[in-house]
Amino acid sequence: MLEVLACVAIQVEADQWGPSTVYRVELPSGSAEVLHTLDARVNAIGYSAAQDRVYGVDDDGGIVVLDRTGHPVARSTGHPGFLKHATAGVVVGEKLIVRVGHLMYWVDIDPGSSRYLKVVRQAWLWPPQHALNVDDFDVNPADGLLYGVATFPYGHAYVVAIDPDTGRVDRVPGTGTLPATHGYGAVVMGRDGALYVTSNRDDGRSVLYRVALDGSEAVTEITSRPARRSIDAAGCLSVPPIVDPPDPTVPPTTPPTTPPTTPVTTPPATPPAEPPLVPPTSTTPAPPPVISPTSTPAPPTPPASEEPPAQTPAPSREPLRRPEPKAELATDGHRNVRDQRRWGLVAIVLILGAGAVARAHARHR
Repeated sequence: MLEVLACVAIQVEADQWGPSTVYRVELPSGSAEVLHTLDARVNAIGYSAAQDRVYGVDDDGGIVVLDRTGHPVARSTGHPGFLKHATAGVVVGEKLIVRVGHLMYWVDIDPGSSRYLKVVRQAWLWPPQHALNVDDFDVNPADGLLYGVATFPYGHAYVVAIDPDTGRVDRVPGTGTLPATHGYGAVVMGRDGALYVTSNRDDGRSVLYRVALDGSEAVTEITSRPARRSIDAAGCLSVPPIVDPPDPTVPPTTPPTTPPTTPVTTPPATPPAEPPLVPPTSTTPAPPPVISPTSTPAPPTPPASEEPPAQTPAPSREPLRRPEPKAELATDGHRNVRDQRRWGLVAIVLILGAGAVARAHARHR
């Protein structure tokens, strides 16, 4: 919060004799840094945020233009001398408003104007008991009025507001009182809504005060420096925007990119497992082996199982007209094996029978 409300002002200071020195003053701390020493005495300065330039009036009544480092960048020539002895200045829009005695003057500071650095308007300040004692002012963006401090030789000083359109000067209630000094030559409106005013000389010191504008009448002394004969300030200077550093825990957001289109290749389907081999089905039974009476048949192959696996007959669309031989209903190799076994048994029976007949016949002889 303090960094957001910080303000940097340009301040010009001069002693009894000699040119002005430009300072960079930080608010609200009040720390000051020397920027540059000019070749003339300058007062009644105002800051243009749009141009980032400081405009002021020298001892001869000419307009001096400074950059934010305090170096001159332009100066008017042949200007009439009625701006001499200007004591207060502020930039409003494209105009530098300065006070000289009981008058306010508007100076055109638009670089593109044909009347650049020329006086284009003047107005009276009234009532005179307030107007003649205001040494500096700054514009309050909240209401557009010019706020300054009226100082009297005897008694206290107090905050006043000036209407730039009519020139009327009024005391601001609820702002408290300030010590009576030799004038408050530097007035800056802070970003925190308070008024920062600096006295020229107060018991050998130049004192910076913060004056609250919230009706609390709070006046706070901030810091002090050596006394000066002439002081004026302008600000707050524009600052670059504050950018928060990226959060290292959050990955940066990047716009989605469309990947290059690549052909989609479908992997070949896995071929189904091949079914187990089934012996070919034969509807015609194999012929029985030819057995001669003198040959010895091979021993029969033992059956793999007593009964063949059950078969589910295929449904028939019409009834059977006659029974079919069982041999013709065989649909697999097991039927062929069974038929071969039967023929083998028949052959064995025949051989055994023939042997028995031969032995009986031999005994009878």
